[in-house]
Amino acid sequence: MMDEENTKWTKEWEASSSPGWAMKGINPYIKKYKDDLTKGMDCVKLFFPMCGDVEDMFWLSELGHDIVGVEISAIAIQKFFNDSNLEYVVTPCGEIKGSLYTSKTGKIRIYCGDFFLFGASIECNFDGIWDRGAFNILDNCDLKTDKRNLKKEYINILKSVMKQDCHVFIELVVSDSTAKSDDMQSFFGEDYLVEDFGLVEKYAPEYDSFPFKGFQFFRISKNNKI
Repeated sequence: MMDEENTKWTKEWEASSSPGWAMKGINPYIKKYKDDLTKGMDCVKLFFPMCGDVEDMFWLSELGHDIVGVEISAIAIQKFFNDSNLEYVVTPCGEIKGSLYTSKTGKIRIYCGDFFLFGASIECNFDGIWDRGAFNILDNCDLKTDKRNLKKEYINILKSVMKQDCHVFIELVVSDSTAKSDDMQSFFGEDYLVEDFGLVEKYAPEYDSFPFKGFQFFRISKNNKI
């Protein structure tokens, strides 16, 4: 993503250590779909794009899973580790033009930098991917660039780091511009199976003041029948 857009999001975190759109607690739907996301296994590698400080990552790591996130704001990452009472180390990461925050146990790694510099050369072979609003962020960009092409670039990064049997969950805010199943299928292509899990109502009080109906969940996997 271009530097000015990254600056916008870092300023959101600088203005408030807990932005209004940052939900507190664990997403009830990651609990509902956990066994699907992890394929029922005890230790898998999970990816959280544009992760912010979501508590879901700590919860899943405590269950035994390896967690990788990418986030532009160092404030959000530091808040995640501090709120989780986790010690961490920070090392430079030239590939993403930023830093890597790693928990002392090594179970959680969060890259601080531009998501669009991330890819299989940095981390890959993910068993599951949980997109909690990252795809929506691209609709809120102020950039003049073609947002559809930006979304395709985002999806291509996800596709490049998936294992063959990886499950991707994408949570979208439901509004007039929300992607429908056909739209999501066009982003992933015919080699992928896109399943629409339907609309759910707002599930946290943090969202009560926001003018949208609820959320729509998609599950995407490689279409092994092709």
